[in-house]
Amino acid sequence: MRIKLAKHMGYCFGVRRAMDLTFTRLERSQGPVYSHGPLIHNQQALDLLKSKGLLDWSAVDVSEVPKNSTVIIRAHGLPPDAEAELRAAGVDVVDATCPRVAAVQRLVAQEVERGADIIIWGSAGHPEVDGLMGYAAGRGHVVANPADIAALPDFPRALLVAQTTQEKEGWSAMAEAAQRRFPGAKMVNTICQATVDRQADARRLAQESEALVVVGGKNSGNTKRLFEIGLAAGAPTISVEGPDEIAHDFMDGRASVGLLAGASTPLWQIRSVHQRLDELGRRSDRSLGVFLHRFLRALVLSNIYIGLGAGCLGLALARAMGVSPPFLLFSLFFFFVQSMHLLNAFVERGSARNNDPDRSVFMSKYKKMLVPCGLFSFAMALVGAAEAGLAVFLLAAFLYLCRVAYALPVPLKCFERRQIRAVKDLPLAKPLAVSLGWATLLAFCLPLSSPPWLPWSLEGAKALAVVFICVFLNLLCRTLLTDFEDSLGDRLFGTKTSVTLLGFEKAKKFLMILIFLWGACLILCWAFIVPKAPLLWLLPPGPIFNAVILRRLSDSIGVGGYRFDLMIDGQFLLTGLSILTWSRF
Repeated sequence: MRIKLAKHMGYCFGVRRAMDLTFTRLERSQGPVYSHGPLIHNQQALDLLKSKGLLDWSAVDVSEVPKNSTVIIRAHGLPPDAEAELRAAGVDVVDATCPRVAAVQRLVAQEVERGADIIIWGSAGHPEVDGLMGYAAGRGHVVANPADIAALPDFPRALLVAQTTQEKEGWSAMAEAAQRRFPGAKMVNTICQATVDRQADARRLAQESEALVVVGGKNSGNTKRLFEIGLAAGAPTISVEGPDEIAHDFMDGRASVGLLAGASTPLWQIRSVHQRLDELGRRSDRSLGVFLHRFLRALVLSNIYIGLGAGCLGLALARAMGVSPPFLLFSLFFFFVQSMHLLNAFVERGSARNNDPDRSVFMSKYKKMLVPCGLFSFAMALVGAAEAGLAVFLLAAFLYLCRVAYALPVPLKCFERRQIRAVKDLPLAKPLAVSLGWATLLAFCLPLSSPPWLPWSLEGAKALAVVFICVFLNLLCRTLLTDFEDSLGDRLFGTKTSVTLLGFEKAKKFLMILIFLWGACLILCWAFIVPKAPLLWLLPPGPIFNAVILRRLSDSIGVGGYRFDLMIDGQFLLTGLSILTWSRF
């Protein structure tokens, strides 16, 4: 079974801008934040915003609204008189109108000043159309088909525009009808390119697939049109908002299905549907490939995979420095990292519901097995640390306590206004905490063990610094890459990742610079700090691996899942096994 993805997925530019503006206001505003009508046509995204504190402007008494309130104009825009009422209320108005919709509003207003009547091809009652009718100042006429245009009264001057989410294929017929009825009428095709691209995907996938699944809000005009295009093309098509709406037998007898989404559908919603389709498609398959898929998925999502990589990396780095620690180092790092990441997965399972639905489903389904597994790994990590020496045991216990403190509420009221309720809510807290935890344990357990695996000397101190730098920069780049793949510009649930702080393009440049600095540090360490380290020269390919992954990431398509973790965490196994293998010769 093959799931064919549309080329254009995730928020369109206008929706992403509206969501980003809203998240930013929710994080920074000193007063309540309201939305004038549903910000976008996607209930799941609106529920997320509501959970972050977004309020409904229509449900309040304007006279009782605090003066430091913020009201956000929805992405579909507002009629000018409604916007004027908002500004007269004395609140801070944030205009989140899609720039392409705003351009149509300006065009309509200009033509009305020149004496034109405005013909709007769209859905009567849709908020975007209502806004355009407001700018038409009583000279607007909503039409749904060529027959409606033919029934219009005579106008000396006319302008034909389209609701930005209309179907491209219907524009020619509407323009011809307007030209026949009003010779010399001005016609401007205002259908958004994001809409055109998604509709082209729908037609292509309808020809290439045995069925179509359209993901998006039931009240979203552009999502509804994708559904209609699929049906018109003769493909069995369903429209869903979430995975639970897909019937258990939907994939039965089908070798391929096309997956597409409306312009207001976030990637995390698409991912959850993709995961459901993937699960249904493999349900009755007993082939070796499916068995391997399930085995690798369980290995990754249980965090055994990253634990194995961590153990290999720790043992290999020590070998690269010329140190020959016992197998105890591998087991200590394996159990510590596996238990710590499993703990992270349970602590962050609320956000994973949106961010990583595959992991969320796995954690819920196998909770009774994973909890004992995590406790066993935790105990084995402490036992291994105690075997290495009292100092190593105290270090491991301290790092576990730091992880607990990481999730505890922050008692300072001054942080609440910025939605910082725990240390984990601080900007970039997760990548820094994970990187420091790995680097501290691996580097300092070498000299703190009894007897020391790394001697207390000047050369030992240099090697210690190299190990710490290698692990810290490696993990920092890995965690930022994971956040980068998770976010992909959607702003998801308002977490303060590098993408939400810097924006997609700046975050990408920042990460590329960090990867370059990591590689430069490794080369300098190899050349000058510990030049006698026998296998340190095997480490610089790591930054190249991460740079290649970063360049392949797209801000339009990404369905996440265990495959990305399998790829990104494979670097630890590859690095570790290459050094350990080379050390045999």
